[in-house]
Amino acid sequence: METARAASRAGARVILAVRDTERGRQVAAQLPGETRVVEVDLASLESVRRAAGELLGGEPEPVDILVNNAGAITPRRCETGEGFEMLLGVNVLGPFLLTNLLLPLVRRRVVIVASNAHKSGSFDVEDPHFRRRRWAPAPAYAQSKLGDMLWGLALDQRLRDGRAEAAAAGVDVQLTHPGWAATGISNATGSAAIDRVVTGVCSLFAQPAAQAALTTMFAATRPLPPCSYTGPDAMQHLRGMPALIGRSTEASDPAIAERFWEFAAAETATD
Repeated sequence: METARAASRAGARVILAVRDTERGRQVAAQLPGETRVVEVDLASLESVRRAAGELLGGEPEPVDILVNNAGAITPRRCETGEGFEMLLGVNVLGPFLLTNLLLPLVRRRVVIVASNAHKSGSFDVEDPHFRRRRWAPAPAYAQSKLGDMLWGLALDQRLRDGRAEAAAAGVDVQLTHPGWAATGISNATGSAAIDRVVTGVCSLFAQPAAQAALTTMFAATRPLPPCSYTGPDAMQHLRGMPALIGRSTEASDPAIAERFWEFAAAETATD
């Protein structure tokens, strides 16, 4: 919401791709600029394809900046309709499919909101959906955010070497990390009492959501080297102003990125 608000204030026409269209319309009514609301549930590949079809149908309008900002965390393992582990499905595979389908509309940039949690993650190509290994929120979330980093690296390579034939010339990829943001994503313990404690801690130490959105706006609008990774510049990249920051060795490995792309392309039946 804060990214949409900042973009709208800057004069952008904003397309809100939302799971809850009623809430989406409420947000749209608060924005000063022109808006459009499109329903999409990233936990459903059918919903993603339907939303992409709506945007591609008729006389499709170009999309200057496509921001992949969805994020989910759950207190226990659950699955999407396709049987994907939920965090991997919502945080990576749904946005991967949506971006591939909408790439013909994109004119300038694809922004992928990742997380520094990727640094503690590892992509398990043998069991990415935690069907055999033990599931826990932290490693599942870290793997999904590493997936975002790897997907971005592989997409950037395809844009630069011509394999992304549907893309307009000059489109690039930017990766970003919002830092520790005071948002509802932290309320995922499964306990209302614990969630209240987490919310209280976040209110003291996390940066406001509007501040966290600055890194996304920075990644969306600044002239940056292709596939840069930006995040807050202070407190171990948890707070502060947007700056270029480092990523993990695994997130920088083109070979691992290619393996992840092959996995995601097979799971979503799109390349």
